Amino acid sequence: MYSLTEASATAREPEIAAMIAAADRYLLSASGPARFRQARNSPDAAVDVAAYRGLAGLGLAQAVVPEAQGGSGLAPGSIALIAERLGHALAREPYVENVVLPVALLMELGATALLEAVGRDEILCLAWQEGPFDLPQAGSIRTQLVREGAGLRLRGTKRFVMGARASTRMIVLADAGGVPALVHVPAAAATRQDKSLADGTCWSDVTFDATIAPADIVAQGAACLPALTRALDLANLAIAGQLHGLQSRILELTLEYLNTRVQFDKPLGAFQALQHRAVELYNHAQITRFLLGEAIDATITGVPAATLAAYASRAKARASDAALRIAKEGIQMHGGIGFSDEYDLGLYVKRILVLSAWLGGAGWHRRRYASLGTAGIEA
Repeated sequence: MYSLTEASATAREPEIAAMIAAADRYLLSASGPARFRQARNSPDAAVDVAAYRGLAGLGLAQAVVPEAQGGSGLAPGSIALIAERLGHALAREPYVENVVLPVALLMELGATALLEAVGRDEILCLAWQEGPFDLPQAGSIRTQLVREGAGLRLRGTKRFVMGARASTRMIVLADAGGVPALVHVPAAAATRQDKSLADGTCWSDVTFDATIAPADIVAQGAACLPALTRALDLANLAIAGQLHGLQSRILELTLEYLNTRVQFDKPLGAFQALQHRAVELYNHAQITRFLLGEAIDATITGVPAATLAAYASRAKARASDAALRIAKEGIQMHGGIGFSDEYDLGLYVKRILVLSAWLGGAGWHRRRYASLGTAGIEA
């Protein structure tokens, strides 16, 4: 009823359909609400690392990496299809933070060596943000990369770094004498302060004061910020897919509850007022579904930056609004059980609260979409 198969032609491509089916089989046995509940507020990275290794072992970490670099070479839009299944299963796997963001950036920059290490030797994350979310701008980067003797010194602090706890290597945005630069450093060379989020995952404040070699520069100059912006857009498209999976499962749980919970000798679903509310939520889910399918198909191959930006912001805004609405209504229609720790609904709701705000909330993305106008979609 909520599958993206009908909404997206990309989802029906044989290679992508096979990857989605493999992901479902893996998630059925190795992930889900019980494991998510068990892993909440884990004191170390073991859970996150194990979850990432599960993704890598299935090939999902390398799904969109070109075949020449050891990947499957699937279309970029397939990241949202994979993310949708992870959301529906309430997977712990750090897909967007440790796969989509770094891989999308490295592909844009043509960083072959690091791409080949994805899913094999290294777990990557991206440290770029220094304050409240906004697109990266030249001249506002406070982390500094300065020459020191025969090497380079990286100094500064990044905030809201997702996936830092599991990573072995970080890709860091820095200012190199007024020019943006992206460098990679071992995670062990940074000082990390983790902060728990509502769903039990965490983001980190990361402080750098390390010497690096010139060979550790991934890219430098005008190409850095556009590549980073494109990676953020692909990440938001994946988050929109996750949100759709989460809201779909909440709606399924809610409809099941309305049909089994009896009040006044009738199932709750027999009351017309609740039927109308359920239909309204179904409509929101379907609008999100087909809008996301359109965005996935539009970005199946390389598209202009303005087109990707428009589709990503539209999908993130719609998915965030719909998911938050369905989450709130789901709790209200469940009553007290919806708040209980033993019932899965609350875990889905908390995950939605985190993902809907990460990398820009619905309001931010609506404003961005409005600033792009229709030119973005029509490009």
